[in-house]
Amino acid sequence: IVIYFFGRLVERYIGWKQFTLLFLASGVLAGFGQIGVQVLTDPSVSTGVVGASGAALALMGLITVLNPGLTVYVYFIIPAPIWVISGATVGISLLFTLIGQPGAFGIAHVAHLVGVLVGLAYGYRVRDQIRMPNQLQLGGGPGGPGGPGGPGRGPF
Repeated sequence: IVIYFFGRLVERYIGWKQFTLLFLASGVLAGFGQIGVQVLTDPSVSTGVVGASGAALALMGLITVLNPGLTVYVYFIIPAPIWVISGATVGISLLFTLIGQPGAFGIAHVAHLVGVLVGLAYGYRVRDQIRMPNQLQLGGGPGGPGGPGGPGRGPF
């Protein structure tokens, strides 16, 4: 869900080439970070990482820098600014990493932490070059191309 909603937004503002590089680089860094910390924490356990959550959270981190007041509906119900969600993600991931449980509950906490941090860093790098809207409208409705009624419709 994060990749679907945030990915489309990020790609629109940084372009598909930069999006692809950010997504792949953050995913690789997040995966290596998770594996490295798990090996250091408990070398007797074989470890691996599956998924793109680190890359997805890099997208969230980038949007946090570009538009920290963006309202996100958690579980499509609870409104929260994106900076709160990113902060909570960093806090939870940091807590589990610091107590020596980087893979607690089958979640790659270090990968999440690295992903958010990569996104935040990239966001600070490009924030003066990109402008994000304060509000998003998904779907059609009045005010679209051509005004009410959609494109191609005249006043009659």
